[in-house]
Amino acid sequence: MTLPLRPTRRALAVAAGTVLAVTAGIALTPPAVAAPTAVSAPTATEATGQFLPLPGVLAGTGTSGYLTREDLGTEGVHFRWVRYSDGAATLVPHEYTVHHVNGSDSVVSVDRATTTIRDMATDTVVRTFPNSALYQKNVLGAVGSTLLSVSTDGRTGFQKLHLDGPDATTLAIGLPSDARGVAVGTARGGTIAVSYEVDRVPCKAVLDLATSTLSGIETSPLPLDAWAGDESETTRAWQSGSDTPLVIQDRKSGARSSVDLGSTHRPVIRALGDWVLFADARNFYEPSPVQALRARTVSGEEVRLLDTVTKAVDEPDGSLLVQGGTLADGQGLFRIRVGADGRPAATRIASNGKPVKLVVGPSKIPAVLDLDKNRTGVNLDWPMSRLNAEVTVTLRHQRTGKARTTVLKPSSNDYAAEKLLRFTWDGTLDSGERAFNGAYDWTLTATPQDGLGPAATASGSFTVARKANASDLTDNGSPDLIVRNNGNLDRLDLTHSSALPGFGSVRTEIGYGWDIYDRVETTRNIAGSPLPDLVARDKKGDLWLYQGNSAGGYDGRGRIGGGWQVYDQIAAGSDLNRDGRPDLVATDKTGALWLYKGTGVAKAPFAPRTRIGHGWNTYDRIAATGNIGGDPSGDLVARDRSGVLWLYLGNGDGTFAARTKIGAGWNTYADFTSVADANGNGVDDLVAINSLGDAKLYLGTGYWTAPYTRPQELRGGDYDDRLLG
Repeated sequence: MTLPLRPTRRALAVAAGTVLAVTAGIALTPPAVAAPTAVSAPTATEATGQFLPLPGVLAGTGTSGYLTREDLGTEGVHFRWVRYSDGAATLVPHEYTVHHVNGSDSVVSVDRATTTIRDMATDTVVRTFPNSALYQKNVLGAVGSTLLSVSTDGRTGFQKLHLDGPDATTLAIGLPSDARGVAVGTARGGTIAVSYEVDRVPCKAVLDLATSTLSGIETSPLPLDAWAGDESETTRAWQSGSDTPLVIQDRKSGARSSVDLGSTHRPVIRALGDWVLFADARNFYEPSPVQALRARTVSGEEVRLLDTVTKAVDEPDGSLLVQGGTLADGQGLFRIRVGADGRPAATRIASNGKPVKLVVGPSKIPAVLDLDKNRTGVNLDWPMSRLNAEVTVTLRHQRTGKARTTVLKPSSNDYAAEKLLRFTWDGTLDSGERAFNGAYDWTLTATPQDGLGPAATASGSFTVARKANASDLTDNGSPDLIVRNNGNLDRLDLTHSSALPGFGSVRTEIGYGWDIYDRVETTRNIAGSPLPDLVARDKKGDLWLYQGNSAGGYDGRGRIGGGWQVYDQIAAGSDLNRDGRPDLVATDKTGALWLYKGTGVAKAPFAPRTRIGHGWNTYDRIAATGNIGGDPSGDLVARDRSGVLWLYLGNGDGTFAARTKIGAGWNTYADFTSVADANGNGVDDLVAINSLGDAKLYLGTGYWTAPYTRPQELRGGDYDDRLLG
């Protein structure tokens, strides 16, 4: 049978057991001649005031309850039937899949060998079929004990609708022989809506389950280009495309009005009496005019029902069951009916305990962050009720006020897991410096991208812990280089981040007027505090002590003594006698090498000098390197006037072993100095600067035969000043 109808530009259908007003399709309601509808049973909400459970996504309704679907990933999919009467959520056992005809209390489950119909009102098995009996049939679901399925001719694509009742198996009478896309809608009483296509023209009818006969056959009353729509006895509505307006039409008078929906993706369009309910069932990343579920008449009267919607399903009594939510009450199931005042209203009957407004859960930040153990970055995590938000995170060091602020968009570039915001902090601050040790406050502000509800805020604190570094003035675990630039004193904080290879530095000015000194040397801690110090010699020959302070600079000077103009070279920082305190060495103009043992006392930081060598006037630069040879004693390096660098391993008693050649070509450097362990391997390192101001970092190996790695560039630029140390 072929109906003499004009072809459509787009095939439209109702999917089995679903209502396609939440997808790209048309939901067709039975015509007025349908059998009387069943009335939904009172819910536990109505009886006790308690909300029913919602374990998943709404999948269908019946007279005794509703079906939910929960995707558990690798654990599979769980279907549950929730009874209205007592809220019991019964798991539907299945191995492969579950089928359901909307409006029916029967659920069909498919296992490896059998297909089973269960009456979920009583949780009893009604019928069981061997799967072989359903070969080449697509099961749609069941109403009562009648199984509905569709078979397809493999050559033509034409379909037949089968009704397998307890007494006989029949074909739907009146279904055209060239029908395609056969689907069923909502079961009401003893009838069920059926939709199909003939020559790509959508049609609808009503199937009497008792007689297996279709009646009321007609073509779809909606325009042929409609991709979503619905109708009631008085009102019709549709949207022709994702960017077209919603059209509302009075079926009797033909009067029309329209509503601009913007761009929709999963439109929900439902007709309920004189009202049309509409929304877009998706998560928005920008404000949308159709995020909320609204109801509107052809005359323009409008009611806002819900703030957001996921799915809408017809109930057997003609009302709607909608999964959605409000900012005030959260997510759940809402029954929508037209009240005595002629206006639709939503009553919440179930809840899943989840909010609609944006909520940030308790942070998953450890109380103490050991950034030495997490050198590539530490994950700071916050659970969020939804990820369509722009999030600003600020970490602020309590002592200094310095901070790290970042803006995250977890829906796209900072997604770690479902509903989890992650900021992988590389341990640096906005200044580029490594984070300081100590207490931090953090604040988070998450602004919904869809404009739904207010911004969510959270705050807390944590502590950063890094092991101490002997050259560190700022307590951030990284060594500081001190340079003098035209009388100004600058601190260069060496940085090492997972985001960039190698090392860089952040420059901070910490003093001025230092051109009164002709020699300045960093000494590490010689005054007894945890921070490194420095000594400076003025042009009269007096030596002064500057103690490091907690602000990343130095306190006022204290005089050590006079007569220091006799020395050509001064170097400090190596513990040469293994007493746990750094010492100072100096070479006089005759080439004698003198040792000043550290005391750890600020007023007299050095013991009287002891001569420990001669012939050191062959060297034009010496540097105390700390321990670089693997032995606990401190060491020295010295460059001769031909550019060869020599290693002097300390013996632990203030003397040195015979020198060992490190390498030639060091006369390309204008200066070099030791820094304490830039890369965290427990061995001190060396920084050298050439005449162009290019800095190179030599990492210590701990092996005296090859004490340094090949040089790598020290980023940060403009090192054309005098290193101190």
